[in-house]
Amino acid sequence: MMPSHTPLVSIALCTYNGQRFLSRQLDTLISQDYPNIEIIVVDDCSTDKSCDILERYARRDQRIKLFRNDKNIGYVRNFERAIKLCNGDLIALSDQDDLWEPTKLSVMVNAIDDNIMVYHDSDFIDERNRRIGNNTMASKFRMYEGESCIPFIMSNCISGHATVFRREMIKYIFPFAHDNYHDWWISYVAFNVGKVKFVDQVLVHYRQHSNSVTDMLKLRGAPQPGEKTEWFPVDRSWLNKCSKFRYNKDSKLIVKTCNVLENLKEGRNKFRSLVFLVKYFDLLFYFNRKKERSFLSKVNYIRKICFEWT
Repeated sequence: MMPSHTPLVSIALCTYNGQRFLSRQLDTLISQDYPNIEIIVVDDCSTDKSCDILERYARRDQRIKLFRNDKNIGYVRNFERAIKLCNGDLIALSDQDDLWEPTKLSVMVNAIDDNIMVYHDSDFIDERNRRIGNNTMASKFRMYEGESCIPFIMSNCISGHATVFRREMIKYIFPFAHDNYHDWWISYVAFNVGKVKFVDQVLVHYRQHSNSVTDMLKLRGAPQPGEKTEWFPVDRSWLNKCSKFRYNKDSKLIVKTCNVLENLKEGRNKFRSLVFLVKYFDLLFYFNRKKERSFLSKVNYIRKICFEWT
């Protein structure tokens, strides 16, 4: 059922040399059954036929508003510009190579209620639009609807293409940290400034290919035997940005968490870090904890982090 009020939804689409999959994605955007949309497209100096494709679609559909950057600024800054150009009450982010279900926006608008952001599940497709196994984002990550932002300091279960958020988020999310994922930051902010809801439906087919920014299914190869991998997923600039965010709900705990992680990354205060990480294990490691761990299992896992992997 469509809500009685149909707020304008802005789709923020960023493009760069995406000619291979762009037309298919544009077809799914303009075919949305939600009646009130605009499509804000910002091209980041493509050198292929992307702009030709975009111009052709823009001539056919007045809902498409096309912008071009004067110089290449990278996908994070490009999304920042695209979001700032949006006029809608609600904003949905779009990559150039996925495929949307035609009901995506109507489902998400119906679901948003009094939440500041909603996000949905996605499955995975390859370069030929074929489903990749039975994997979904929800099968890889434990989806989160809690009130704490702490899980998002260490990791993220929310991809930008899966989100619809209220326009009021704009006053909180900028500037993006250009050396971190913009969707991770948006998720962190959303859990600090409002409520977030997970919609348990696959509404986007998330393409994995050789040129995609993310490699969610690790299709580009696993580390070789004996190759050292970095367990620590965040750097000092990320921890600093999280700890200094002025709208943090629980500022003291966030600052403490960031300080512990930074000390551990530098190899300091390992025993104190172990105690803290065990205490807050269920929040800090929420997304990748598919099965409940015993207390001893938690301690052993953190012990390895503190004394073997750092």
